[in-house]
Amino acid sequence: MKTIRLTLSCIMLCLMTVTWAQTPEPNLKWGKPTEAELSMTTYAPDPEAEAVVLCSQTDLRYDITSGAFKLKLSTKKRIKVLKEEGKSAANGGITYIYNGHRLGQCESLTKLKANAYNLVDGKLVKTKMEGDMIHHEDVTKTMRLTKFTVPQVTVGTVIEVEYEIESDFFSHIDDWWAQSEVPVMYTSFDVTVPEYFNFNVDERGPYPLEKKIEETNMTLAAGTGQGLLQCTGKHYRFVGRNLPALRPKKLLYAPKSYGQRVSMELRAIQIPGRMSQYFTSDWNDVDKQLMDDNEFGGRLGKNPLKAEMQEAGIAGISDPTERVMAIYRLLKDRVKWNEEYTLYADDAGKVLKERSGSNASINFILINMLRDAGFEAYPAVLRSRDKGFLTVTHATVKELSTCVVAVKDGDKFSFLDGSVEDGWLNVLPDHLLVDRARIVSKDKPSQWVGLTELSEAKTRSMVKASLQPDGMLQADVQTKMSGLEAAHLRHEFRTATDSTTFVSELAQELNCEIESMTLSHHHGLGQEVERVMHVTKQCDAAGDMIYLNPWVLTVLSENPLTEEERTLPVEFPCISSESITSVVEIPEGYVVEELPQPLIIKSEDGTLSCVIASAANGNTLSSRCQLQVSKIFFAPSEYQFVKSFLDEVYKRLQDVIVIKKAL
Repeated sequence: MKTIRLTLSCIMLCLMTVTWAQTPEPNLKWGKPTEAELSMTTYAPDPEAEAVVLCSQTDLRYDITSGAFKLKLSTKKRIKVLKEEGKSAANGGITYIYNGHRLGQCESLTKLKANAYNLVDGKLVKTKMEGDMIHHEDVTKTMRLTKFTVPQVTVGTVIEVEYEIESDFFSHIDDWWAQSEVPVMYTSFDVTVPEYFNFNVDERGPYPLEKKIEETNMTLAAGTGQGLLQCTGKHYRFVGRNLPALRPKKLLYAPKSYGQRVSMELRAIQIPGRMSQYFTSDWNDVDKQLMDDNEFGGRLGKNPLKAEMQEAGIAGISDPTERVMAIYRLLKDRVKWNEEYTLYADDAGKVLKERSGSNASINFILINMLRDAGFEAYPAVLRSRDKGFLTVTHATVKELSTCVVAVKDGDKFSFLDGSVEDGWLNVLPDHLLVDRARIVSKDKPSQWVGLTELSEAKTRSMVKASLQPDGMLQADVQTKMSGLEAAHLRHEFRTATDSTTFVSELAQELNCEIESMTLSHHHGLGQEVERVMHVTKQCDAAGDMIYLNPWVLTVLSENPLTEEERTLPVEFPCISSESITSVVEIPEGYVVEELPQPLIIKSEDGTLSCVIASAANGNTLSSRCQLQVSKIFFAPSEYQFVKSFLDEVYKRLQDVIVIKKAL
C-alpha cells in the first residue's frame, strides 16, 4: 500500500507540475515575458482557448491641466496566442471621442505601443510595432477608431499592448469589463478618485471580483504657477482571476452584456468655495439633451421632399398604412441606406445630394415627410440588441446606439427604420427588436415602448404530394410568408448571385430537386411573399417497404443549442409561427404499416409550443406540424427546457412513416 501511495503522490505531483507549467502565475512586469509564458501551449481551465489574456491592468487617475480636471486612463495587456485562430489578437482597435460633439471636449490617445515576443531557436526575439502599422478611422462625427497590427504574431507568440487616453469628460467613467472574448487569467481595475467627486460604484456579473476600497491621500498638479493640490480621495481596486471567455453563442446577441463589469456613475461634484454640481440625471434630461442637439432635434422641421410628395399624390391615399409606405417608398427611391446605424443625422440636403445616408439620416427626413402628411411622428431611441441591454437606471446618451421612426396609428404607434429594404411597417430587422425604446418628443412627454413582439415571422405551407412504388415523392408546395419571414426571403433573393443560384441553394437546403418555382410579391417592400414549387424527392424503398418522411419542408433544420449547460440566456430573433400541412397520396395496393406517435409539447407559460401528428385515411396520409415561439428571451434557468424542447422537435421531425405493399 505504501508503494501505491507513493506512486499516486508522484503522479499527482507530476500533474500539478504540468498544470503550473501550462498555467503560470500572473507576471506583472511589463516588457519581460517569463519562460513559462513563452513556452505555454494551452490554458488548463479552457483547453479549447485559441488565446488567453495573461495579464490586463487598467489604471484610472484624475489630473488637472490648465485648471481643468482630466481623466487619465492607462491600459496594459499581455496576450498569449495558443492556436491559429488566436492570431487575430494581433489586430486591435481603440475607440475614443475626438470631437466631443463640438463642445470643445475630446479624448486623446497617446503612448500606443506594442511588441511581439517569440522564442526562436531557444532565444527570445522581440519585434516592435512601427508607426506605419497604426491607422486612424473616423467612424462618426465624434468617434475615432485607431487600428493597429502587431507584427510577427504566430502560434506561441506573446503580445504586449499598452496605451493611454486623456479625457476631458471627467464626469463620466466608462464601464470596465473584466471578461473578454478569450479567457482572462488575471485582470485588474485600479481607480483613484479625489474627494470632490462622489460616485455610485456598481459591480455586476456572475463572477464576483476581489475588491478593496480605502481612503487615500492625493497630490494633484493644480496647473502652471498654481502649485500642488493636496486632498484626500477614495481608492478602488478590483481583481479578477481565471475568468471564462465570453464566446459568441447561437441564439444570443451580445454575450458581453452578461459579463463581469464595474460601473461608476457620478452623483455630484462638491469643491470647497464653488457651487456644488449634481450629475445624477434621468431620462428626461437625456430627452432634452437630444432635442437641443443640432444633429438630433435640430433635424426636425422642414420637409425637403414636399414638392415630390404633392406630385406623387400622397395626400390622396386614404389608407393610413398605405400612405405611410408610399411616403417611405418615395424616400427610398431618392436615398439608399449606406449600411450604417447611427443615433445622429446628417443634413438632409447633403443626404439627398449624395443619395445615401445612415438609418438615422433617412429616419429624420422620413419624420418630417410624415408630419407634413398629417401624421404624428417621432424618433424612438434605443440600444440595438447586438450592443447589449440598455441600462435604464443609468440615464446617458452614450448608452444609445441608434433610433427608429415611431408614427402614431390611432391610439398606438407603428415603427419603421431607414435600414428597411425588404420589409414593411412594423417589420424591423431583428437586432432592433429591443425590450425598451424611448419615443422622444419636445412638446409631449416621452415614453418607453417594447419592440420585442413587433415583427412576427409567419409561415404557412401546404404540401400536396403523391408517392410512387419506387419511393419517388412528387409534391406541389405552396408557402405564404409574412412579416420578418417575408423580409428574409426578399433579402435572400435580392442578394443572390442570380435566380438559378437562389433555386439551387434552396434545393440543397431542402435536400430535394426543385423542378419549378414561382415567387410573388418578392421585389421591394411588402407584407407578404408567396412561393409555389414543384419538387421531387427520393424516399428510402426496399422490397415491399417504403420509408417516408412527409416533411418536404421543415420548421427546424437543426437544434442550435448543443451545450449541455449554459449560464447565459437564449434569445430568439423574433416571435414566430410556422405551420406545415402535408397530404400524401400513397400508391394503390399499399397500406400504412406504422405511424409515429404524435407530439404535443409546450412550456409552462405556453410561450413555446409544438404539435406534430400524422393520420392515415385509406390511400391518403395527412401530417401536420405547428411550431410557435411567442417570447424571444429565455433566462438561463430555462435553458434546459428550451434545449430539450428543440431536441424533441428535431428528433420527431426525423421520424419516418412505414408504408407496406398489401398482401
